Amino acid sequence: MLKNINWIAVLISVVLLEGLGFLWYGPLLGEAWSAAYRNSIGRDPDMTNMAVTQSLGVVNTLILVIGLAWVFARMGINSLAGIGAAAAVWFFFNFTTMAIEYLYMGLAPNLVLINMGYQLVSYLVAGAVLGLMPRRAKAA
Repeated sequence: MLKNINWIAVLISVVLLEGLGFLWYGPLLGEAWSAAYRNSIGRDPDMTNMAVTQSLGVVNTLILVIGLAWVFARMGINSLAGIGAAAAVWFFFNFTTMAIEYLYMGLAPNLVLINMGYQLVSYLVAGAVLGLMPRRAKAA
Protein backbone atom coordinates (compact mmCIF):
# COMPACT_ATOMS: atom_id res chain seq x y z
CA MET A 1 0.00 0.00 0.00
CA LEU A 2 2.81 2.42 0.80
CA LYS A 3 5.36 1.18 -1.74
CA ASN A 4 5.06 4.16 -4.12
CA ILE A 5 5.80 6.79 -1.49
CA ASN A 6 8.95 8.90 -1.62
CA TRP A 7 10.04 8.64 2.00
CA ILE A 8 12.67 11.36 1.58
CA ALA A 9 9.91 13.76 0.48
CA VAL A 10 7.83 12.66 3.48
CA LEU A 11 10.72 13.34 5.85
CA ILE A 12 11.43 16.75 4.29
CA SER A 13 7.74 17.66 4.52
CA VAL A 14 7.52 16.65 8.18
CA VAL A 15 10.60 18.72 9.06
CA LEU A 16 9.23 21.73 7.16
CA LEU A 17 5.80 21.44 8.78
CA GLU A 18 7.28 21.16 12.26
CA GLY A 19 9.33 24.30 11.55
CA LEU A 20 6.21 26.02 10.25
CA GLY A 21 4.33 25.05 13.41
CA PHE A 22 7.10 26.48 15.58
CA LEU A 23 6.95 29.78 13.69
CA TRP A 24 3.14 29.89 13.37
CA TYR A 25 2.37 29.24 17.02
CA GLY A 26 5.49 31.07 18.21
CA PRO A 27 6.80 34.33 16.79
CA LEU A 28 4.14 34.80 14.09
CA LEU A 29 0.82 34.14 15.83
CA GLY A 30 1.69 32.75 19.26
CA GLU A 31 0.34 35.69 21.25
CA ALA A 32 -2.82 35.95 19.15
CA TRP A 33 -3.38 32.20 19.42
CA SER A 34 -2.87 32.20 23.21
CA ALA A 35 -5.30 35.12 23.62
CA ALA A 36 -7.88 33.48 21.36
CA TYR A 37 -7.48 30.22 23.24
CA ARG A 38 -7.87 31.97 26.60
CA ASN A 39 -10.96 33.86 25.41
CA SER A 40 -12.50 30.76 23.87
CA ILE A 41 -11.66 28.09 26.46
CA GLY A 42 -11.53 30.30 29.55
CA ARG A 43 -8.02 29.38 30.63
CA ASP A 44 -4.45 29.56 29.38
CA PRO A 45 -3.17 26.76 27.16
CA ASP A 46 -1.61 23.91 29.14
CA MET A 47 2.11 24.12 28.43
CA THR A 48 3.12 21.36 30.84
CA ASN A 49 4.53 18.16 29.41
CA MET A 50 5.36 19.80 26.08
CA ALA A 51 7.81 17.02 25.15
CA VAL A 52 4.94 14.51 24.98
CA THR A 53 2.61 16.97 23.26
CA GLN A 54 5.18 17.89 20.62
CA SER A 55 6.15 14.25 20.08
CA LEU A 56 2.52 13.38 19.44
CA GLY A 57 2.34 16.39 17.12
CA VAL A 58 5.22 15.00 15.06
CA VAL A 59 3.45 11.64 14.83
CA ASN A 60 0.26 13.41 13.74
CA THR A 61 2.19 15.37 11.10
CA LEU A 62 3.85 12.18 9.87
CA ILE A 63 0.45 10.49 9.47
CA LEU A 64 -0.87 13.50 7.57
CA VAL A 65 2.09 13.60 5.19
CA ILE A 66 2.06 9.84 4.60
CA GLY A 67 -1.65 10.10 3.79
CA LEU A 68 -1.05 12.88 1.29
CA ALA A 69 1.86 10.96 -0.25
CA TRP A 70 -0.36 7.90 -0.60
CA VAL A 71 -3.12 9.93 -2.27
CA PHE A 72 -0.60 11.55 -4.60
CA ALA A 73 0.89 8.17 -5.56
CA ARG A 74 -2.56 6.74 -6.25
CA MET A 75 -3.51 9.78 -8.36
CA GLY A 76 -0.17 9.97 -10.18
CA ILE A 77 0.52 13.53 -9.01
CA ASN A 78 4.10 14.47 -9.75
CA SER A 79 4.21 18.21 -10.27
CA LEU A 80 3.10 21.50 -8.77
CA ALA A 81 -0.41 20.11 -9.23
CA GLY A 82 0.31 18.69 -5.77
CA ILE A 83 -0.47 22.12 -4.34
CA GLY A 84 -3.97 22.10 -5.83
CA ALA A 85 -4.56 18.51 -4.81
CA ALA A 86 -3.40 19.25 -1.26
CA ALA A 87 -5.70 22.29 -1.13
CA ALA A 88 -8.63 20.10 -2.22
CA VAL A 89 -7.81 17.45 0.38
CA TRP A 90 -7.52 20.18 3.03
CA PHE A 91 -10.86 21.73 2.05
CA PHE A 92 -12.88 18.53 1.81
CA PHE A 93 -11.47 16.85 4.92
CA ASN A 94 -9.57 19.20 7.22
CA PHE A 95 -11.60 22.39 6.80
CA THR A 96 -14.88 20.59 7.28
CA THR A 97 -13.60 18.75 10.34
CA MET A 98 -12.17 21.88 11.93
CA ALA A 99 -15.33 23.87 11.16
CA ILE A 100 -17.06 21.66 13.73
CA GLU A 101 -14.94 23.37 16.40
CA TYR A 102 -16.68 26.63 15.54
CA LEU A 103 -20.11 25.31 14.64
CA TYR A 104 -20.73 22.86 17.47
CA MET A 105 -18.02 23.34 20.08
CA GLY A 106 -18.35 27.09 20.27
CA LEU A 107 -14.68 27.91 19.86
CA ALA A 108 -13.97 31.51 18.93
CA PRO A 109 -13.73 32.18 15.19
CA ASN A 110 -10.26 33.72 15.49
CA LEU A 111 -8.94 30.61 17.26
CA VAL A 112 -10.41 28.35 14.59
CA LEU A 113 -9.06 30.59 11.80
CA ILE A 114 -5.54 30.58 13.23
CA ASN A 115 -5.63 26.78 13.47
CA MET A 116 -7.22 26.38 10.02
CA GLY A 117 -4.69 28.76 8.51
CA TYR A 118 -1.83 26.70 9.87
CA GLN A 119 -3.38 23.53 8.51
CA LEU A 120 -3.96 25.07 5.07
CA VAL A 121 -0.39 26.33 4.77
CA SER A 122 0.86 22.94 6.00
CA TYR A 123 -1.10 21.09 3.34
CA LEU A 124 0.15 23.47 0.64
CA VAL A 125 3.79 23.10 1.71
CA ALA A 126 3.52 19.31 1.90
CA GLY A 127 1.68 19.26 -1.43
CA ALA A 128 4.47 21.23 -3.09
CA VAL A 129 7.22 19.01 -1.68
CA LEU A 130 5.41 15.74 -2.42
CA GLY A 131 4.34 16.91 -5.86
CA LEU A 132 7.81 18.06 -6.86
CA MET A 133 9.57 15.02 -5.39
CA PRO A 134 7.60 12.03 -6.65
CA ARG A 135 9.07 8.58 -6.28
CA ARG A 136 11.16 7.65 -9.25
CA ALA A 137 10.00 4.65 -11.24
CA LYS A 138 12.41 1.72 -11.07
CA ALA A 139 14.18 0.80 -14.27
CA ALA A 140 12.92 -2.41 -15.82
